[in-house]
Amino acid sequence: MNPLSGRLTRRTFLRSTVALSLAGAVGCSSRRNAVEELRVFCYAGGHERQMREVFVPLFEQQTGAVLSLYPGWWDGVPKLKAAPENNPPFDLMVTDATQGYPAAREGLFAALDFSRIPNHRRLAPSTLDNWIFRERHGLPYPDSVMTLAYHRQRVQREPSRWADLLHDDLSGRIGLYNAFYLSLYTFAAILADQNGQPGTAHELIRTRLDEVLRFARQNRERVKLWWPTSNDMILSLVNGECTAGNMHSPEYLTALREKSELGAVVPEADRAFVQVFWAIPAGSRHQELAHRALDLLFSDEVQLGFARLGSATALLPVAQQMAAEDPFWKQLYPHTEEQFRHLRYYPYEIYAEHWDRLADEWDRTVLRPG
Repeated sequence: MNPLSGRLTRRTFLRSTVALSLAGAVGCSSRRNAVEELRVFCYAGGHERQMREVFVPLFEQQTGAVLSLYPGWWDGVPKLKAAPENNPPFDLMVTDATQGYPAAREGLFAALDFSRIPNHRRLAPSTLDNWIFRERHGLPYPDSVMTLAYHRQRVQREPSRWADLLHDDLSGRIGLYNAFYLSLYTFAAILADQNGQPGTAHELIRTRLDEVLRFARQNRERVKLWWPTSNDMILSLVNGECTAGNMHSPEYLTALREKSELGAVVPEADRAFVQVFWAIPAGSRHQELAHRALDLLFSDEVQLGFARLGSATALLPVAQQMAAEDPFWKQLYPHTEEQFRHLRYYPYEIYAEHWDRLADEWDRTVLRPG
């Protein structure tokens, strides 16, 4: 998946077919090179689908440029680091706090000019309250929200708060994500709720991290499945392997619409989002076009299209429209001014400070008995 600047995409191939038949290969090459191409790294799966169905056609229509998507997951930042400084493999890329924070500190991203991205002013202020935005490394926004998923017919009572995962009938039948950034926070939310202090999970991780890790180890036997992908968890709920657990919201939203036996709740206390952000790699030769793409990404039209395919949005008018038209979407995502005021990401700054230790202890003593 190494992109090349002269790469022949499907679109440029189709556009050049007529010219090739009339003028030969040289004429075709000249025409293709005259069309500006924006190379965009996106996440494979649901995000790629949203980009292809909603964003790419609109961007190409409005700019006359070609947009080539490079879907992947953890490979985006490593490819950027391995590329020559003045020849990055992408002109625009999405990344998350776990990889994007170190990349920003290393100077891998160009400084954004927010005057060229006027739509950023319409995003909920809470979503931009982050050093990535303040230092102009990227434009952050909330993605998946930590969701309490369950099977309606296999629980004695439908859960409504994180401490409900401690119910005896769920012991040994819980599914949790195998990555600590999400599931350690789930344990913190359970502990906070059990202590009668829901809404303090961030504070627990910041001030009593050892206690949260100990709580996770003490309760690891309740977990039947440490799921690696959303599809694995959805399947385990449907086939009865698991009864309840945590989930990423976009994929689960689709499952809720299709399978009436599945249920979900996002407790207001300790609601937490994955933080992702768009960034322009330093050295990109198409920064002007990348800024235009960023502004379009946060337009009402694109955000509404993404939301209808399962995403959250940081635009209040779009969120209000979605809540009115889709009760499943309304269950999971913020759609009022009050909810947006209290929107928080996972505690990535604390994670970054203790990353190596957390990754090691999580792997040795939580995912495995130790």
